[in-house]
Amino acid sequence: MKVGRMLHWIWEIIILVFLLMPLAVTLIYSFAGRWIHILPEGFTLEYYAEILTDSKFISGILRGLFISIIPVALTLVSVLTALYAVIVYFPKAEKLVQLFCLLPTTINGIILATSILGTYSGSGTVLSNRIVMLVCVYCVFIMPMTYQSVRNSLYAVNTKGLLEAAEMLGYRKFFSYVRVVIPSILPGLCNAALVCMSGLFGDFAIIKIIASSQFETAQSYLYRNRAVDAQALSAAVVILLLITLAINLTVHMNQRRGKERGKS
Repeated sequence: MKVGRMLHWIWEIIILVFLLMPLAVTLIYSFAGRWIHILPEGFTLEYYAEILTDSKFISGILRGLFISIIPVALTLVSVLTALYAVIVYFPKAEKLVQLFCLLPTTINGIILATSILGTYSGSGTVLSNRIVMLVCVYCVFIMPMTYQSVRNSLYAVNTKGLLEAAEMLGYRKFFSYVRVVIPSILPGLCNAALVCMSGLFGDFAIIKIIASSQFETAQSYLYRNRAVDAQALSAAVVILLLITLAINLTVHMNQRRGKERGKS
């Protein structure tokens, strides 16, 4: 029994080292003054100073955050409103809403982006705008995850029970929705928003197909400068990983607080 457990731990350590090795090497390389032998030589923050003073990289980060926040907000509001109406007023229509929200899981993101680009590009409508097109594709892309998170949150707090209790206290349904239901499911909404935002922030394929060089994010910046300075790019990769890590850490902290509230 002890031998089996020890082998299990050894196997987990091997996998952990295998997964973290590229990140560790990238981090060390970004601080190395020079690395032409087995071990790096010197320590410098020059490459971080260089990349953090590059206006194009900073603009790429801001664009990436912007194009991640807008679709998440639009999808969250639309899915929350639709599910609230279905759960409270039209429970029989929930299967239909579930079908529409989960349908994008069967469509590859690259195929979706290519199809939308071929359909609306040059149409002369507002949908021909590359940024609008990208926002719409992202909304469809994150809809299944948003739907599942919002649905679980609404059922976890017993939405109908909350509304009935609020009506007994004299509150109207809309007021109860804004002041009772939404605050009760806010941790779940934040988790869904941050997880979707983290995924969109790291996207490269879809934005490359639709926006190309018209809307350069940090990922596009890395691709365009991949052959310029490897150490500066390593510093940029570390910065982007830290941003993504901060988003994921926020999700983890919200989930932990939600569990503590549930226990109390």
